[in-house]
Amino acid sequence: MADYDFHQLSPDDLEILARDLLQAHWGVTIESFKTGKDGGIDLRYAVGTGKIIVQVKHFVRTGLAGLMRELSKEAAKVRRLKPTRYVLVTSVPLSAVNKDAIVALIGADLLTPSDVIGQEGLNNLLGQHPEIEGKHYKLWLASRAVLDRVLHNAAVTRSEFKARQVHDEARRYVQSGAYPQAQKMINEQRVVVVAGPPGVGKTTLANLLLYEHLARGFQAVVIQRDIEEGLSLFQPGTPQIFYFDDFMGATFLGDRSSALTSTSDKALLEFIAMVRSTQTARMVLTTREHIYSLAMDKSERLRHSDIDDLRVYLRMPDYSFAQKARILYNHLYFSDLPEEYQDELLRDDCYLRIIKHEKFNPRLIEWLSSFRRIRSVAVRDYQTFIDNLLRDPSEIWRHAYEQEVTDAGRSMLLVLFSMGGKAAGVALKPAFIKLHEHRAKRYGFATRPEDFKSALREIAGTFIKPFGTHGVEVIDPSVLDLLNAIVRRTPENAIDVVAAAHNFDQIEHVWTFAKAQSSGAVLEAFRHNDGPIAASLAQRMTEGRRIDMGKGAVGYRGPTFERRLTVVIDMADRLGSSSIASLIAPLFARLQQEWITERPDINDGVDALRALDGARSVDPVTLDAMTAAIKAALLEDVQDGCRSDELRELIGVIDTSDADADAALSPARAAFDAYCAGTFQDELRECRSREQFDGLVEDLELFRDQLGVDVSSLLTRVEEAKGEFEEHEDAYADHMQDEYKERWRDERASERSVSDMFGSLREDRS
Repeated sequence: MADYDFHQLSPDDLEILARDLLQAHWGVTIESFKTGKDGGIDLRYAVGTGKIIVQVKHFVRTGLAGLMRELSKEAAKVRRLKPTRYVLVTSVPLSAVNKDAIVALIGADLLTPSDVIGQEGLNNLLGQHPEIEGKHYKLWLASRAVLDRVLHNAAVTRSEFKARQVHDEARRYVQSGAYPQAQKMINEQRVVVVAGPPGVGKTTLANLLLYEHLARGFQAVVIQRDIEEGLSLFQPGTPQIFYFDDFMGATFLGDRSSALTSTSDKALLEFIAMVRSTQTARMVLTTREHIYSLAMDKSERLRHSDIDDLRVYLRMPDYSFAQKARILYNHLYFSDLPEEYQDELLRDDCYLRIIKHEKFNPRLIEWLSSFRRIRSVAVRDYQTFIDNLLRDPSEIWRHAYEQEVTDAGRSMLLVLFSMGGKAAGVALKPAFIKLHEHRAKRYGFATRPEDFKSALREIAGTFIKPFGTHGVEVIDPSVLDLLNAIVRRTPENAIDVVAAAHNFDQIEHVWTFAKAQSSGAVLEAFRHNDGPIAASLAQRMTEGRRIDMGKGAVGYRGPTFERRLTVVIDMADRLGSSSIASLIAPLFARLQQEWITERPDINDGVDALRALDGARSVDPVTLDAMTAAIKAALLEDVQDGCRSDELRELIGVIDTSDADADAALSPARAAFDAYCAGTFQDELRECRSREQFDGLVEDLELFRDQLGVDVSSLLTRVEEAKGEFEEHEDAYADHMQDEYKERWRDERASERSVSDMFGSLREDRS
């Protein structure tokens, strides 16, 4: 018979185990509840007028005394529920006398001794239903008996495997489809490769597989250096499991003395083939996905082998809301965090912010639940620490970026930084080549013709994911957090990107980043490197935007010349750079040339006027001439028609108190007439919210007040359209109300059950 003490399970784990055991034993389907949803019921089976209520109590810390204290509070609640049968399940060891005392406490009319299932009863049920024991692999992986066998085998094999550490990991592990998948792979193929990005639990999963095999009597061979080490310890006929954590990383990044050679990949594949052909051998390997991609790119043998068929890939989207909740819960339940820190995390539902956060990551959870890592954080600052870690978990990615990614991979990531984390394929390759060659020349590393493709393969699935048809974007917002932190810490990266920019967009993005309050060091680096920056600006700022798409179609790329002028003026002023200031006049000349064939951009032109207003880097005479020329071009253009936002912005830079105001107001009024005749109806039709209708009203009232025009009929049409919209919106809201309420109830029920699960952290305290 099984002999578990169930200390390896959290209260939530125990409840799920009890449900599965009772379902199997009674042959029925049992509903799971939480106290917040159904008044004290953990599990329920109802049929006809009968109602069986099951409560599950863990109390591994305070034992029988804690259980009895809790039951004294529960007795009245159970009686109010009026069950036809009440069953109590607990992991606490119970004697016959203990059961009688519990029955007396609850009431013999509601509870019988046979319906009090303690530690011995749970083990008895596990013996009767071994399939449930097999399903709950965490139960036996983290048991004391298995730990004893593991410790014995670890000592026999003299491996460096830290069995006790993995025993603790197993207690925190949340059962998911990854473990059975990996277990099936290693049982059928004898080899499994666990791959994925940093922090998703690759090593934990591999450790559990190794741990399980040690419990089954396998000898562990933990490979520390290279595959030759495993080959020298191979013993045909002896049950052995070979464990190689990060098996590709050190070899293919050159961390070991043996870099990838013509024989290292051959030796690896031959060893894998030998393990797969040996009945008594098993092998588990882990690899970071970007390193795996890099190795596949370097080795033709690996690409043509079947190693990819042995891979189990872990990724963050595999975790549901409930699984994320249990990951955090288990880490806290089995952590060394003092009670006051746990209580602080429970305050104001802080744990829900963690679970719902887009940057949720098991490694991050390990950080925030480890007292060793947060002991310097005062309890009152713990939530702030958590919020900061969630906002910028860059430490989790930093090691991979600095130690595990090639120069080509870093060049690719810096290009993505300069493009805001997302790039279309047509823009990515030339930008990469330019920056990579610049960095190679500056820092003295070699480049290869295939660096672009290899860099993409290297960081795919770890740092980046596909976007659109041929583009890529960062896989997670925390990757951008990392890149932002790296550039702030080492501003030379920002200078490299600007100096080697392929297009003006990159310069503008990095400049916007440099101006941020937290990027003072980057802005200072700009001041000391204005020469290379000016040289890059001179190349990029005058490049054409127009693209002939064929068949008479025309497209445009990059920021407008009005926008470019605004950026260059801003850079010259903020940096006090004469080199950059000298570029303003030729850029303005290029802007005037553009106006010969292209319409000016109204909003960007207004921004340029605002940048010129008080610009220190332009002499007064030139400044006045530029301002007059831009204003004249905008006023001439709007007379052919414009949008309300464009007319609104243009009015904002017209000085109506000026003696020559009529010269500007006359074309502005002509623009309003053209707007009424054409664009107004389109904008009214495009309004999709109350806020959009109200915004249109505000614009019309501004035109009335500033231009002296009649807008009464237009306001009437807006109010009528808004009324029709609100009528349809209310009807639609009524139609969707029932569905919305049901969805809201489901979402709240899910959060409520999680809240009750975390509330149990306060129970079972001495």
